[in-house]
Amino acid sequence: MTREIHQVIFSQRMIMKKRSLILLAGISITILAAVLPSTFASAALIPQPPASVGTATTVAIPNNVLQADFVDQNRTHHTLAELKGSTAILVPLLTLCGDTCPFTSANMLQIQQKLSDNHIKNVRVIGIDVDPYRDTPARLMAYTMIINANFQIWTAAGSTSVPSFTKAQLAMKDPLGSGDINQNLLAIEKFLGYSVQVVPQSNPPANDWKTPFKPLTYDINHSDGFAIIDDNQRVRFISGTFPAFTGTLSKTLATFMGYKSNIYKNPVYKGGWTPAEAIQALSWVMQTKL
Repeated sequence: MTREIHQVIFSQRMIMKKRSLILLAGISITILAAVLPSTFASAALIPQPPASVGTATTVAIPNNVLQADFVDQNRTHHTLAELKGSTAILVPLLTLCGDTCPFTSANMLQIQQKLSDNHIKNVRVIGIDVDPYRDTPARLMAYTMIINANFQIWTAAGSTSVPSFTKAQLAMKDPLGSGDINQNLLAIEKFLGYSVQVVPQSNPPANDWKTPFKPLTYDINHSDGFAIIDDNQRVRFISGTFPAFTGTLSKTLATFMGYKSNIYKNPVYKGGWTPAEAIQALSWVMQTKL
């Protein structure tokens, strides 16, 4: 599947593992040379992260994406336009993902803690929710309280009810992408190259962690990784790997997800992105050691 980021085409290879997708974004050498001048690269004091972490680029965010309407766990509305003057790391997730997302959230917590410890004020850590129909502000608030998060999670505004999918739609694997998807999410999904696919729920279906006796009616496969936006509203770095988490998860979340332990001494999804690599990418974009 290919996705268009402004006029730069990312060649993507989708790899399915459990209920998540890895998005590997590659940019043609010709276009990359045009958007990343050699003078800038040679002047950089902090080296670019290796290709194993992600892809460097310089792509201006179009107005329709800048103005897409999102709402966070506090019911405050946001757009990417408000990030001008700050650097931001955007991370796709959803609260009902039981595979990679808890580890993604845990990586985000470690990034936020590192920034806080170093008194960094001009970097924002933001979760971009890919399930706006179920992940309402109230659910996002409950989730952030469980994991003790102080970063924002933005869900696309305008979603008021959970869609009901027929067997035929689920067989398509991507009924949301067929036109039913929230348009605010669709704008950022297309631009950043995220993949969001609705798939049938497992049988027997998993239960909702917020309402444990209510079975889920569909599941979502989605891209992992992160994107970094600089203070001039340009995408500067894209990563598309699983979260390689090491550390301690919230006990409550681990219990809700049915994990046997909440302590991980060895990396989950070895070879994926780590908080240290995300900090390295942020440092490179900002040319400031964080």
